[in-house]
Amino acid sequence: MKAVVFPEGSLMGDWKRGESIAQNGRGLQWTDKPGDAAGGSCYNCHQLSPREPSFGTLGPSLQRFGKIRGGGLEVQKYVYGKIYNAKAYNACSQMPRLGHSGTLTSEQIKDLVGLLLDPASPVNQ
Repeated sequence: MKAVVFPEGSLMGDWKRGESIAQNGRGLQWTDKPGDAAGGSCYNCHQLSPREPSFGTLGPSLQRFGKIRGGGLEVQKYVYGKIYNAKAYNACSQMPRLGHSGTLTSEQIKDLVGLLLDPASPVNQ
């Protein structure tokens, strides 16, 4: 858990940017231009929105994630930490350590937290 670095301030970003990050499968490829932002590729493993026609099933469905769990600070910390370094929570997790590896920035992770927890997000409809 010491490997999880939490930023100062709010852990919830803009869910609309989070949706774009979740949809984006780019990043860490030799063909990527230096400085291009990586994506989260979340739909490769998770179902997020009921409107999404295609998604992976390696990870659990995250539909209604925030609606079921709420959006309090402890839930925000859990979601941020899990995206930042999933192996801090479960050493056998197949989820990539997106923050720890530098794949996603803290702002991108905050936007994904917003996607999962914001009541207006398509995840929670």
